[in-house]
Amino acid sequence: MLPPPKYPSERFPINRTLASSGRAIFDRECASCHAPGGAQTGQVVPADRIGTDPHRVRMWTKDAAEAYNARYKRYDFGFSKFRSTNGYVSVPLDAIWTRAPYLHNGSVPALRDLLQPPENRPKVFYRGYDVFDPRNVGFVSQGPEAQRVGFRYDVSQPGNGNQGHLAGTRLPEKDKDALIEYLKTL
Repeated sequence: MLPPPKYPSERFPINRTLASSGRAIFDRECASCHAPGGAQTGQVVPADRIGTDPHRVRMWTKDAAEAYNARYKRYDFGFSKFRSTNGYVSVPLDAIWTRAPYLHNGSVPALRDLLQPPENRPKVFYRGYDVFDPRNVGFVSQGPEAQRVGFRYDVSQPGNGNQGHLAGTRLPEKDKDALIEYLKTL
């Protein structure tokens, strides 16, 4: 297995002092679900507990998982044991800076947006423009070029909801800044 890509700090410098204070915030707010060895890392978190859009949970039935496994078992994708669950797997955040947009359905364009209460997250944005936004940690998702290159993502559409995952949303802005800076180092 290849190691995750390192954040391009030579091009987008990381404030190491801020990142250091962000580590303590990560350990307190995020590690139980998203750090290697965390109590919930790799575990299914019920959709009703995490509060994210449940559409994918509902559509990924036992029959759908079995059909998918049967169809693709001959290929070596590294995924061969899909199953239906009542939630989403809590994953480690290594190289999280590369994985925008966020949540299981890509409904939150940047980490900074994810740390906002759902009612303050973008309602419409453009996905598909691959210009990195180092301040917000995601891809540029607004503006004429994002609109020209990307496709319109509207969180009011079924399955596109950006609600839930409230961890970190109540932090003071300075703590959010520190947490984001630390997340760049993962």
